[in-house]
Amino acid sequence: MKLNIMLIIAAIYWILNGLLGLLAPVSMFGIEMNAATPTFFVMAVKFWGVASLALGVIAWLVRNAEPSKTRDAVVLGSIFYFALEAPVSFYGYFIDPGSPHVPFAIIEGLIAVGLFLAYRSRVVANPA
Repeated sequence: MKLNIMLIIAAIYWILNGLLGLLAPVSMFGIEMNAATPTFFVMAVKFWGVASLALGVIAWLVRNAEPSKTRDAVVLGSIFYFALEAPVSFYGYFIDPGSPHVPFAIIEGLIAVGLFLAYRSRVVANPA
């Protein structure tokens, strides 16, 4: 698979997650709003949305960039992110079995593998 296609997939995933974090009601994340709920939980979801949007924009902007150390750094950071996020999402299933953690873990794992394979094939074909 081509690296720019994997970066587009990663960007779309991050942008959709970011919009979800910013615009969706917090009750969708299993947070019940009452007097005992710390506002930190609400803000953590919003901060997660902002970070996901930023990562999506970065991935989108480097998708067609020429091979360089900067692009390699963005791709390696993306691989690292998805490779760590997948087991964390899977672990979330054991904490909250009612949430859809397993599908997210599978998607994130597949994106990590796809980015890694696309990056490796690009580096072998054109070491820059």
